[in-house]
Amino acid sequence: MCGIAGLLNFNSAPVQRDELVRFTDALAHRGPDGRGLLFDGALGLGHRRLALLDLSRRGRCPMPFEDSLPVHVGARVRGTMAAWSNAGCEDATQTPYRYWLTYNGEIYNFIELRQELAAMGHRFRSESDTEVVLAAYAQWGEACLTRFNGMWAFALWDRVKRTLWLARDRFGVKPLYYAQTATRFAFASEMKAFPALDGFNATLNTDIVPAYLQSSYAIEGTRTDTLFAGVHRLPAGHSMRVSAEGAVTVSRWWETADHFPAVPTRYEDQVEQFRALFLDATRMRLRSDVPVGTCLSGGVDSSAVASTMAQLHRTSGADLTRTPGDWRRAFIADFPDTALNERAYADEVVAHTGAKAHYWRFDQQEALQHILDSVWSMEDVYGGLATPVWCLYRELRRAKVVVSLDGHGADELLGGYAWYLDWMQTQANANLYRDFHSTLLPAILRNFDRCSMAHGVEVRMPFMDWRLVTFAHALPASSKFGGGYTKRILRDAMAGIMPDRVRLRRFKIGFNSPMIEWYNGGLAPLITSIVNHPLWLESPHWDGPALRDRVLEKTKAKSWTMADWGESIELWTRFNLVLWQLLFVEKSTASLGLPEFAR
Repeated sequence: MCGIAGLLNFNSAPVQRDELVRFTDALAHRGPDGRGLLFDGALGLGHRRLALLDLSRRGRCPMPFEDSLPVHVGARVRGTMAAWSNAGCEDATQTPYRYWLTYNGEIYNFIELRQELAAMGHRFRSESDTEVVLAAYAQWGEACLTRFNGMWAFALWDRVKRTLWLARDRFGVKPLYYAQTATRFAFASEMKAFPALDGFNATLNTDIVPAYLQSSYAIEGTRTDTLFAGVHRLPAGHSMRVSAEGAVTVSRWWETADHFPAVPTRYEDQVEQFRALFLDATRMRLRSDVPVGTCLSGGVDSSAVASTMAQLHRTSGADLTRTPGDWRRAFIADFPDTALNERAYADEVVAHTGAKAHYWRFDQQEALQHILDSVWSMEDVYGGLATPVWCLYRELRRAKVVVSLDGHGADELLGGYAWYLDWMQTQANANLYRDFHSTLLPAILRNFDRCSMAHGVEVRMPFMDWRLVTFAHALPASSKFGGGYTKRILRDAMAGIMPDRVRLRRFKIGFNSPMIEWYNGGLAPLITSIVNHPLWLESPHWDGPALRDRVLEKTKAKSWTMADWGESIELWTRFNLVLWQLLFVEKSTASLGLPEFAR
């Protein structure tokens, strides 16, 4: 799990080291364990490393594929590679390797793929999944993607064909952005890296703003343009090839509906198969050379993950190869005296699993101090405050836990929201499919990626295993909804694995911010400054003065109520847009009249 960046000049001009360093180091938070660079004339690759598998120098990126050479020069090549690695050389022309990879993500089935590739004659010199990606590409070409079970965004440079191949995982768990001009192609893991480039003009893409105001959750999975004019996202399940001459082609390599498996007719058999898939998805995601933990809310999804981790360690004969001994860490957000508090349920799971509980106790004033930090980290606009999530992942990093197995994706996969019950008879596989791929989950994945990676923490999601996803989407609605329950098959599959009080709970809270309390309290100074700012008052997208008067009236009277929840979300989208422009375009928040935010 890391941050990647790269430049390809179409005019053959050499990539300048200082520029690539700035571009790459803008992602230092994603990879605090070191920087790697590679230069090959007009091509430059950058990498910020978060070391999780093979912590040695052999696991660093950009990584070459040594086995891409003729066997008869193998001995000399290995010596050259050792010298290159130890010296930290950045010049690809000083090495004979054809393929180079800069990589962000995890291929969870890398052990099985490595064994298969080794049987075909491939040799491996590291214990990383990165080298497996290289060998898989050398063996199968672009078709290697369908063999990967994981999350990724990577760029692979072919020095012979002088082409750059970039790919993103099936569901877009890992991000990838790019910008193209007549003379250059640039890519990075996050949008905030692009202002570090020479000549990049950081301006708001005004064409996309109406879509954000209509539904900030619908952007990530439906559009390729972004808030930055000229910066695009590579969609989930897509790859792209860029030639040294500037030819760019984008291809879709994955469509979930094309991979639905046959599912058993009997519900009991469906439950058994779902359980087996979920256990295996969790098992694979425990592979790590560093300690792992879990973010535990006390809801069904995160409790299922934590309980399954414990179940695997209780099961004799379970293959837990490359699983660390230190895995019993549960990180819990405690919201005392608020409607968001689920600690009682989380504590029950802690007792059931034997995990060590780490609590982040919500403190309104402390959390409010990190509003701008979380907006900067999110680097996008959506209708909520990410501060509690941002703070919880900060606690993992402080406890030196940098891998977390979490329950994201289950609600959109299995119909975890109450409104899905109303759609059960006619629209549930269609609406779930849309929300999972386009209108809801993509934004959630983005939010948790940014909040976790802001602190150099990797989030792994068993519910996002492609085998489980295709199986669940192929199920009839009756397997997901029944007896007044959502996520029916998950609840039944977890019988005997997780506590029944949690497994059968009906009331869903969700990991939200206490928006109403904040509007009536500590958020008021920031809100007042925003609605009096020229970017608010003179916005072409809403009636600034009229909205200001309504906001100030309710804020001063402290009259926000839960009935205003929807309005508070819509307003925060607008507040967020103003803050985004100040942070990323104007690069200063001094005009708010509040303490300056500096990055």
